Amino acid sequence: MNTLLTRLEQRAVADGSHLEGPSWRDDALNAALEAESLDGEGEDALLRAVRLNRPDRATLMVWLDRDQLLRFLRERCARFRSLVRGDDAIADWDNPSIQRPYVGWYGAEWRGEAVEVALSPGGSASAASLCIAPDAATLKAFVAEASAWALRPAGRCLVYSGDWESAPELDQEMGRVTWDDIVLPPSVLARLREAVEGFFAHREAYAALGFPWRRGVLLVGPPGTGKTMVCKASASALPRLPFLYVRSLSARCGRDSIEEIFGRARHLAPCILAFEDMDGLVTEENRSVFLNEMDGFKRNDGLLILASSNHPGRIDEALLKRPSRFDRVFHLGPPALPERLACCRRVLASLAGCMDPRLDAERLAGAVARATEGFTPAFLKEAFTAAALEQAQAGETALGERFARGVLAQVRELRDHIRRSRDPEDLASMRTSADAIGLRRRGARDAEEAGGP
Repeated sequence: MNTLLTRLEQRAVADGSHLEGPSWRDDALNAALEAESLDGEGEDALLRAVRLNRPDRATLMVWLDRDQLLRFLRERCARFRSLVRGDDAIADWDNPSIQRPYVGWYGAEWRGEAVEVALSPGGSASAASLCIAPDAATLKAFVAEASAWALRPAGRCLVYSGDWESAPELDQEMGRVTWDDIVLPPSVLARLREAVEGFFAHREAYAALGFPWRRGVLLVGPPGTGKTMVCKASASALPRLPFLYVRSLSARCGRDSIEEIFGRARHLAPCILAFEDMDGLVTEENRSVFLNEMDGFKRNDGLLILASSNHPGRIDEALLKRPSRFDRVFHLGPPALPERLACCRRVLASLAGCMDPRLDAERLAGAVARATEGFTPAFLKEAFTAAALEQAQAGETALGERFARGVLAQVRELRDHIRRSRDPEDLASMRTSADAIGLRRRGARDAEEAGGP
């Protein structure tokens, strides 16, 4: 970095480009890239270049969502343009079709003043950006407005996995799951809807009674009982509110992550803040910070916190036993017979276009529902899905009696799997074979160890 910056300084003084000319910005980005490759501090190279070439300008380093920051320049400023050659982007790890700038230097006019934003090399959505303005007062006002814009999601959803990022793929999911898709006892579903929708509908009542306008809802139960679907249905029921989803905390410092999460939620309130598998997010190291953020001195007006847990026994009692943190706890267990029957009917209805008209779907739904006590909705759906895929792979597209027999066979296999998964000794004997889905019949392991086939 020092060698490149020395050449940059010599060139700037020799040809006068420290006073005018676009080429120094390209050299500054190259210096930042070289610094990033050596020690990961590319933003220092950008700041040094600005101080050399524009010593009269005010600068401020910020860490904001870059996509939103550039969107602010495009939509809220005039004469937005790139001030350097080329276009360097980085693709999202999970979805390569989503790309964001890796480095760049942009100019625009904001309220009649020339402003610039230089993006330091960085792969995260909120890597360092250097804001440049003619004076400190203009810079302060510009950054304040740009920050308020950049803190908003590009669509409706934000996902946190060490940094907040807009989530277009989650935006596309919004509205696809509604309360009508949730299979729960009617009384439980009604209380869930009231806890979610009633909270936002009765803001004035909270104020009149002098209660803080916040709510925490905790969903507990084994995997596959519909906790994630309840979160999605809640978001669908409140389409005008931002939906903030916490996937994981930063590996660097969970305490800082929690403060960042709640800070963004307060800025966007009223909103929904969802924590999935919360028992794995709140640890001994960040417990006190999480408790303080939930109901400490900071106001959480307008926050509906939805949290789920597969292992409620691992959740700190301070979260469970104080109503100001989670004042509604819903236990979502395996469905009873009426709910299992409703679930089977819905799955079969989704397959109606492929079904043989001679198949008695209602009879099949009843048979499966009666045979699946202890099954979660996820296991129920798997029985039908696996049987349909097996038939499709055999070249049969019409789901008839063979499909029905296949569903019942899958039920038996899954029932055995559930039993084995509760017994570590039996679970150790699972295998993959032509006649079983990850299962081994009793005695097979002993025969194998004795030299049998």
